[in-house]
Amino acid sequence: MSLPTVDELIALYSEAKGSDLGRAEHRLFQQYGLESLVPLLASAYPHIRRSHGRASILFWLPRYARARQDVVSLALSALADRSTIVREYACSILAYSLRHDVIPQLTSLLAHQDPKTRASAAAAIDAISNKNHHYYVDRSHSGSTFWGVNPGDVPGRSF
Repeated sequence: MSLPTVDELIALYSEAKGSDLGRAEHRLFQQYGLESLVPLLASAYPHIRRSHGRASILFWLPRYARARQDVVSLALSALADRSTIVREYACSILAYSLRHDVIPQLTSLLAHQDPKTRASAAAAIDAISNKNHHYYVDRSHSGSTFWGVNPGDVPGRSF
């Protein structure tokens, strides 16, 4: 069973909508495993016309942000996307990565015209600066909101 081609992924993410895309992704991930598809998804990403397709790809990638440079590189390129939700998902990936070297790119978004993008960038910078990915979702640092991406992320819980 060979992996899908980049062209097949481009077609899937450019044409499928809503629940159809969700079902197609579910079959795809079950058949091949998400991790084996990451390089292909990263290659397909810049060719996907619809923002919901690009957003869907980014939605699944935070779990790899600390281990895969291709995921961080994809998120960095997605910071310039036209879509607010795509930029937000890109910020979330970078926040989870906890990589200080991405702060300059995030800082450039602090003057973005979209307030949601500014807030996402600021939250990502805060999370990275404090070495606490939970701060991306716990923006007031309450300590009562956690962001479980990988096993062991949430104190007292294992997935």
